[in-house]
Amino acid sequence: MISFRENMELVYQREEPEYMPLVSDFDIAVLDSLDFVNERPVVPGINKDWFGQKWTYEPTVKAANPTPGCPLVTDITLWKEQMKFPNIDKFDWESRSAKDIANWDRKNKMSRITIGFGLWERMFSVMPFEDALCALMEEPEACYDFFEAVADHKIRLHDKILKYYKPDILVMHDDYGTSQGMFMSPDVWRTLLKPHLKRIVDHVQSYGCIYEHHNCGYFKPITDDMLEIGIHATNPVHVSNGLEYMKEKYGKQMIMVGGFDNQVLDSPTTTEEEIRESVRKSMDIMAPGGGYLPRFNSTCQAGEIVHDEILKYSVNFYNLRPEFI
Repeated sequence: MISFRENMELVYQREEPEYMPLVSDFDIAVLDSLDFVNERPVVPGINKDWFGQKWTYEPTVKAANPTPGCPLVTDITLWKEQMKFPNIDKFDWESRSAKDIANWDRKNKMSRITIGFGLWERMFSVMPFEDALCALMEEPEACYDFFEAVADHKIRLHDKILKYYKPDILVMHDDYGTSQGMFMSPDVWRTLLKPHLKRIVDHVQSYGCIYEHHNCGYFKPITDDMLEIGIHATNPVHVSNGLEYMKEKYGKQMIMVGGFDNQVLDSPTTTEEEIRESVRKSMDIMAPGGGYLPRFNSTCQAGEIVHDEILKYSVNFYNLRPEFI
């Protein structure tokens, strides 16, 4: 029986795994949980991130959002005057990383680091969302310069992470759509965001690290572009993108992580059998041939049921996982 690492390597090498991979097979660090990386405060109250933007923590959802009425950037043409970038060199990366990865088992597990707030997410964090949308159309040059500067920040940050943590996979969040469609036209994305995202992907890959992109919503029109700039995997592959279409067209070119219907899984009125049926439906489409990792939102109320069904149903595609042999 091959190790978790060897099995997951097959997935990310676009091959069929021996047994169903799970996110728990990784060693993981999420930078939001590292208190010295302040992309977004995740502590109670109102706190500033390392750009100076105020965030308000909401205990009912255990997360924070930009504080209403307190935008850091009041006009995208003024971002250079109103937004200062943090000095990442001032942190003791060597000591902190040694502590964070002390229990990683690199021999038997791949490692994975997740980083929030990519280029577009940073823009709508420092200014109201509707203003950010208008800025894309009204001030494209200022937006391009803003995204370029944020990409430079991300590259500086990734340099430290890749040097000291040495993950096998780096995941950056940058949501480009809802379940109904993209926030911007594909052409706007290609003009303003794609060049800078490519620089980030190239930089990550220069370390021999896999780049995986997180995009919660609809991104179907730019999937070819994502492949073109070297994005290796994407999550969580929302069902609005058309799971059958994605699997048929892209096969294992793009590693697909997720693919579950959260409208079903997260609904308080969904029955247990409906949850299990939804999980089986997604796996029937996504699992054959490999190139797939069945990641789901572990905090959703149906989490235990989803996990149980994944384990039970996985034998329809691959061998039993090691813990059942």
